[in-house]
Amino acid sequence: MGNCNKTLLQSIAVFRLIVTGRVQGVGFRPFVFRLARSMDLKGYVKNVGDGTVEIVIDRNPDEFAERLKEEKPEKAYIEKIVFDKADGNFGDFTIIESGGRTGLFSLPPPDFAICDKCSQEIFEKGNRRYLYPFTTCTDCGQRFSVSIKLPFDRENTTLGYFPLCENCIQEYTNPDDRRYFAQSITCPVCGPHYRLHPHGKHGIDAIRSAARMLDRGKIVAVKGIGGFHIACLVDDEVVSRLREMLRRPQQPFAVMVRDVQSAEKYACVGSLEREELESFVRPIVVLKKKKELFQVAPHLDTVGIMLPYTAFHKILFYFLEADALVMTSANLPGEPMAIEWPEIKCDAVLHHNLRIQNRVDDSVIKIVNGRRMVIRRSRGFVPAPINIDLEYEAIALGAELYNSIALVKNGKAVLSQYIGNTSNFKTFSEFFKKAVEFWIRYLDAKPEIVLCDAHPLYNTSRYAKELSERFEADLIRVQHHLAHALSVMAEKKIDRAIAITVDGAGYGLDGTVWGGEVLLVDAREGIFERVGRIERVKLLGGDLATSYPLRVLFSIIYSAENDWELLRPYEKYLRHGESFELMERQFKRDVNVALASSTGRYMDAISAMLEICFERTYEGEPAMKVEGAARKGSQIYEPEIETGHELRTFSFNGLEAKKGDVMVVHYSSIFSDSLKRLNSGEDRGVIAWRLVDYLTSSFAEIVKDYDLPVLLSGGVAFNTHFSESLSRRVQFYTNELVPAGDNGISLGQLYSLKHLEVQQ
Repeated sequence: MGNCNKTLLQSIAVFRLIVTGRVQGVGFRPFVFRLARSMDLKGYVKNVGDGTVEIVIDRNPDEFAERLKEEKPEKAYIEKIVFDKADGNFGDFTIIESGGRTGLFSLPPPDFAICDKCSQEIFEKGNRRYLYPFTTCTDCGQRFSVSIKLPFDRENTTLGYFPLCENCIQEYTNPDDRRYFAQSITCPVCGPHYRLHPHGKHGIDAIRSAARMLDRGKIVAVKGIGGFHIACLVDDEVVSRLREMLRRPQQPFAVMVRDVQSAEKYACVGSLEREELESFVRPIVVLKKKKELFQVAPHLDTVGIMLPYTAFHKILFYFLEADALVMTSANLPGEPMAIEWPEIKCDAVLHHNLRIQNRVDDSVIKIVNGRRMVIRRSRGFVPAPINIDLEYEAIALGAELYNSIALVKNGKAVLSQYIGNTSNFKTFSEFFKKAVEFWIRYLDAKPEIVLCDAHPLYNTSRYAKELSERFEADLIRVQHHLAHALSVMAEKKIDRAIAITVDGAGYGLDGTVWGGEVLLVDAREGIFERVGRIERVKLLGGDLATSYPLRVLFSIIYSAENDWELLRPYEKYLRHGESFELMERQFKRDVNVALASSTGRYMDAISAMLEICFERTYEGEPAMKVEGAARKGSQIYEPEIETGHELRTFSFNGLEAKKGDVMVVHYSSIFSDSLKRLNSGEDRGVIAWRLVDYLTSSFAEIVKDYDLPVLLSGGVAFNTHFSESLSRRVQFYTNELVPAGDNGISLGQLYSLKHLEVQQ
């Protein structure tokens, strides 16, 4: 495997460099070999099993280290280089076998998008990988999705079922080849292949035939590296048929385009968006529409677009006449991405014979107020660890929706891929529970602590109890919005901050639903104070009100007016059997109602007022449609804030609580005035913007007197108008490494352990 010249070994003083970061599985050792040879150095390079790379050289360590940093492979990331001196016996520079312990840091890199060299290679006639859909090298290809166990060696992946041919072995064992030690190496002779069902086509013919079907308006399920997608033309009639098949009447679909030029036909692509589209993550990027694309993203001003990220995708577009395809996950709402065979009956299924060990959804990115925010963290990110400097070994089970789990070991947090809605039985039993078991085994974890959401009825909370008993571990329940705040604090290495946490719902420690909170968080003391919140609204019918925003609007207007006369024009939108008279009785008698200080419900009420959403068919739908409708206007509302005496100070475990003064933002009268303005003909987009702006101005008023870092987290942080409006008034940190929404909450749950470490 190495370049071992038979020269006289000599004992000389040497310099040892230990390099940490993302330096395994990215072609780092071949790069080091070539660099050392160009500098005429003697020594060796090897992987050290714990994820570090050990380099021994005979001279010029400073110059060598500088060139390591400047010339490293694109996918490599150098966290630090530690120097020391030693004695050694060796000849010329060599690559030697890996050695040392395996552990957390021997994690593989994430799945990388196809590199430029492989992209060129698959279209070179005469090349042995011409039009081969599984073409990869050390710079690109499957990593986590095929990994069964550590260390990340080929025999520990599903590619191990495909023995290498002689040509691939030569590439794999040659340090001068860019496929040296590339675990995902394969070719048409020895690797996996595609088949088209039920048409019996295989190999290139299968992909060519699928492309022709797609161009004719057919709907085809295609197996990628992380699961099955369903693909079809960006055509209203075809997409309408797809919506019926998937039972997704309004949820936006992602679009894969041939190249950036094609993306620019459909959406506005700024420099930051282009950088994300072309990155090795190749995520879905949320972009402003240029074309309406109504069936693809109904009533939204944005569309999610991604570029081809595998050789297969590039070859598919090579055969396609179309420059864009809807590319959405092949599962019913709430269920996990299919990896074996889609249950959705399509016109054809294009599948391959490489087993997907770990399903991995496409990641989603949005540029919000000039910041890159991760909405869904999965392919291209997982399993990259995050340093949070905790010595505990623990597992956090995350939130109910947009779930991910996280483990901490040796001071590093590792978040799982996106799991999804754990209230769905199939997602909970077939994905979540299996993911928990996989990650515990994968990382050889022995949790001392199990963390979960404070809501006692979540499936994840119930499972946390079982898990803690199994491992004889402590069980800690972490309040939802505290976890949101702590997720930012973990990223930014902050121990004390004032946090604005804004989302739809979280179990409140005072018996109400939270979702529009200002929290003063002290991670070292293990205490947080709810110093502010928005006005509570009565959710008529509890969860029913989260599905039908008009119920929320009724409660707000009735609170302000003590009648519902202003809402008469909305009677036509009531569901069968509903009436405002019945809602009035329910409101007055407090029958089957829940109190919520929720920013999500605030946004829902705006959507009903503007007549843009009366039924939520997917998570975040009303708020996303409000964002699409809002149009900047002038500020006319000043914050209405009063002080109330209620539960304010809580311990992190929620077992201790004290009363104190809490600042309450009132908004019922603002909604009432806005409705009157709407009825008098004022622009609805401006009204939407003003209501969002009012909320941010009120939050800014609460936090202005605290000499602490200000944080923003929760799903509403993705709202462009909300974040822009808040940034005009206050500087704040928000999530960058993990989602601000519930998909990132598991990191915050882990960071709640900070105070326990301080107390030791």
